[in-house]
Amino acid sequence: MIDAVVVAHGQAEMVSRAAASVRSAGDAVQSLTIVDTAGDPALAALVESAVLDARLLPRPDNPGYGVAANAGVALGQAPLVLVSNADVWVHAGALDALARAMDEAPDAACVGPMLLNTDGSPQDSAFAFPGLGQAVLDLLPLPARLRGSRLNGRLWSDGPVRDVGYVLGAFMLMRRRALELVGGFSSAYWMYAEEVDLCRRFWDDGWRVRYVPEAQVTHIRAATTSDRDRDMLPELFRSRARWYRQHRARPMASAAIGLMWLGLGVRARLPGPRREAYAAAQVALKPE
Repeated sequence: MIDAVVVAHGQAEMVSRAAASVRSAGDAVQSLTIVDTAGDPALAALVESAVLDARLLPRPDNPGYGVAANAGVALGQAPLVLVSNADVWVHAGALDALARAMDEAPDAACVGPMLLNTDGSPQDSAFAFPGLGQAVLDLLPLPARLRGSRLNGRLWSDGPVRDVGYVLGAFMLMRRRALELVGGFSSAYWMYAEEVDLCRRFWDDGWRVRYVPEAQVTHIRAATTSDRDRDMLPELFRSRARWYRQHRARPMASAAIGLMWLGLGVRARLPGPRREAYAAAQVALKPE
């Protein structure tokens, strides 16, 4: 059985679609909790009217994605836990496929699906843990083919079920016992990289993380943050720097953070609508 937790920041219409798709994606969903970090009255009204077939946990203090997810997870007791963004819709059978992958690998703490764009094309869904290349390749004016390659930590979109470093936090099915043993999502990450940190701790604790391309979920990229680049891009790079400091040796962490700082400076000087956001991110990132 699965306890599903959808972390939302208002956006009642999007949440309604995500909740309905979770309910229809498999037979194993025991409970569905919506954690709303915005205190949206429209979302509360949907839950009260039983439209969502879910319970609502308001967190208008907006404690961050991971802390909000932990709060929702704590309300359930099913052996499997789904943590999802609100900007998804789940394809038929996806949860069943993920649950089967868990049954087949008792030492798997987490499995993730293939994420798709709204046009049906694959998104980056499975990754190797960040090294020096990932610190800077996203920031350089390089061809998309190179940024989306294994050199940048991106792993294959299709193929068989397999082990990966981490799966994207937009949709993660996890074993409750493993999640509890590692202490859940870290409160140190308000937004971004919380799943990278969690999956690193799964691996360090002797668990595996697996990617299941048979399971498919459509994901609207950055649906809740794309209009807030000036605020969110600095948060992204603060979280990335925090991950390097926690999970890489000091020399590599220092080099990676320095490369990000330089890359942000380059992007802040190139033409484009995000110049101010890149400049703000560079200010927020402190090289060692």
